[in-house]
This record gives sequence, structure tokens and C-alpha cells, in this order.
Amino acid sequence: MRVLVLSPKCIWPLAGGAETRNFNLLRETARRHEVYYLSFLFHPGERENLAALQPYCRKIVGIDLPRPAWRKAFNAARSCFTSRPYVLYEYIRREMAGAIQRMIADEHIDVVHVHNLHMVQYAPCKDGAAFVYDTHNLDHVLWERFAKIQKNPFARAFARLQCRKFIHWQQVAAAQAEKIVTLSDQERDEYLRLAPDADVVAVPNGADIEYFQPREAAPEPDSIIYFANLEWKPQSDAGIYFHNEILPLVRQKIPRAKLYLVGNKPPEEMRRLNSPDVVVTGYVDDIRDYIARAAVVVLPLRVGAGTKHRVFQALAMKKPLVTTSVGAEGIALTHGQTAMITDDPAQFAAYTVQLLSDPQLRATLGENGRKLVLERYDWRAIYPKLDQVFQDAVKKRQARDS
Repeated sequence: MRVLVLSPKCIWPLAGGAETRNFNLLRETARRHEVYYLSFLFHPGERENLAALQPYCRKIVGIDLPRPAWRKAFNAARSCFTSRPYVLYEYIRREMAGAIQRMIADEHIDVVHVHNLHMVQYAPCKDGAAFVYDTHNLDHVLWERFAKIQKNPFARAFARLQCRKFIHWQQVAAAQAEKIVTLSDQERDEYLRLAPDADVVAVPNGADIEYFQPREAAPEPDSIIYFANLEWKPQSDAGIYFHNEILPLVRQKIPRAKLYLVGNKPPEEMRRLNSPDVVVTGYVDDIRDYIARAAVVVLPLRVGAGTKHRVFQALAMKKPLVTTSVGAEGIALTHGQTAMITDDPAQFAAYTVQLLSDPQLRATLGENGRKLVLERYDWRAIYPKLDQVFQDAVKKRQARDS
């Protein structure tokens, strides 16, 4: 088949979860089909990053998407008076609509694999191609949780308003797409609750098990890592929350505990935490070096949706993990066997201390975690589920047109 991958942003480098999923599924698709790639570019320099995708794609097109601060504010304001969430306004461009239509017509595209709700608004451009909407996460769940932690009443009200708009647009997507992809059966059930007639299939996230290999070197004693795309507010919130609410409890038992906060574009509030015992790195070229160094990986998410690549990456490297229910959501983790799971800050600290103090428990969780990833979350084993989605979507589109 000829598959057009439609992404809201350039997927290289792999700085976040969305890029990781997009790239790995694109790479696996390219093993079997002809792949064409179309995305927005936030900065002119990103055009150079497209070269990394050339080994996998027959044709690559990037559309510039300048996003000045005034435009974001304007889009947020007008969203209050329309049915669209403000983020959809951020991605409306005539140039993108024209590029999609030309690509589908010129290259005889069979199926469009569209990532994120932002890009579903281009469904009217699909012409005769099948349209597969890959949710990445359920946006209304994310914004509902985001509203709960807002102290500012205006921010809380705005988040709740956006939540209702996302529900509406997910229902619109269900009517326009041949197939919808969620990351877990749990999210599939939630989508069907909103849109009972939707055609929804779960295709989970995974890990590159050859890239994320365990290392033999001993970890740094009493070291803890939280790694994420820190530019994304829900993920930076988790790191700051761990530092402020959980780390002091850990240090009551292990005073020398050292925290690494690793990830792209940490906010100023996080950068100010930098000290000899709290290392805020910013972007790093190879996250494996930091995962390997850590004795314990923590994922103290309070806000989020979808499933977290960091879980699979940590487990693939045989690292013990402490996470919240949000971090574990949609993944076949078993408390005490493949991860330690709690939403209570004191218990979270207690599990972290326990793992820092018990090398045998760390090793047991690490072995079990790697085994789980090998059995259920290898990208090569996951992809056939998506390939079947493509096949079914094309048949469904052909049946509608006949």
C-alpha cells in the first residue's frame, strides 16, 4: 500500500513520546509499504531534521508553522466562543490542506495515518484515501485531570471548557475516520463510551528492545532519575512534584539521595532546582546513559493520558520503576512484580527508599520488567496490529465508495 503519515510536528529527533511512537510505527510501516510523510515544522531549522526520515520515506514534505505568542492567545480566546479546542486552531493552515490533497492525488495514497486530534480537522481532504486516526491519548481525559490540579479558578474553568470541546471533536473524528487507534483497551472502552458507533482498535506503545538494552555497569548509589519531555506541562509538573513533595521524605531515610531531572527544555521553575544533589540536564543526546546510571526510575505523573514510553524504556533496560496509577495506566504492570505503583506521596517515597536499599528487589523488578517488554511491547510485535488496521480501513473505504 501507499501510506501517508500525517504528523502535527517533525518526529525527529525523538524528544518526546509522540515522536517516539510516530517514528517507530513509520519505520515498521516502511518495511512493508511505501511511506510518504507530511508534517508541520515549528522552526526553519527543523527542515534539516527531515533528512533522518529519508531512508524510510518515498517523499517528505514539511509545512512551516510559525506560532507567535499573540496567535496562541488569540486562538485561546476565540476557542471560548466556538466548538473547537484552541489547539486545533493552532494547526489550521491552508497550505497543509493543499499539500494533503496534492499528495493523495499525485501519489495515489491508499491510507492516511494521521497522528493526534489536531490533524483530524484535515479529514475532509482525504478524497478516496482511507483515514486512520491515531489518538496518542484521549485529550478530554488529559484536560479533565489538568483541571483538577489548577489552583487558579480561571485556568481551571478554561481547562474544563476545553475538555468538553475535545469530547465533541473526538465524536467528530469517529464520524470521519474509517478506523480509530487508541493505546490501550482501557482507552478504547472510553472512546466507545463517547462514540458507541466508532470503529476503534487498540495498538499499544512499545520499546525498541535492541536499542534499550540493559547494561552491566553498576548504577550510581542512591541515584534517582525522572526523564520526560519537560517542555510539556504535565510532565514537568511531575518532576517538580517529586522534588517538592516526595524527595524530602526519601531523604529522611537516605540523606544522600541524588535526583536527576532529564529532558528537553525544562521550565525555569525546574531549572532553579539545580544543585549538587539535584541535576537538571536539559536535552541529552542519549537518554540510555542516564537510565543506566540510575538505581531507581520514578514516574510520579499526576496529569496524563495514553501510555508512557518511559515505562517501556526503563523496563527494557531492567530498571526498577516507581510510578503512579496515571503513569501505569493502560500497561500490563503488576504491583510488586514489574513496578511499584501508588498515588500516595508518602508511600511513593517509601517504595523509592525500599528499592534504593534493596539490590535484590531492584534486580527482581528489572528482570520481570524486561521480560514483560519482550513478551508484549516490542515494536516489531506490535506493528502487525496496525497493519491490520490499515488493511481493514482500506476495505471499509472501498466499500463506502462502491
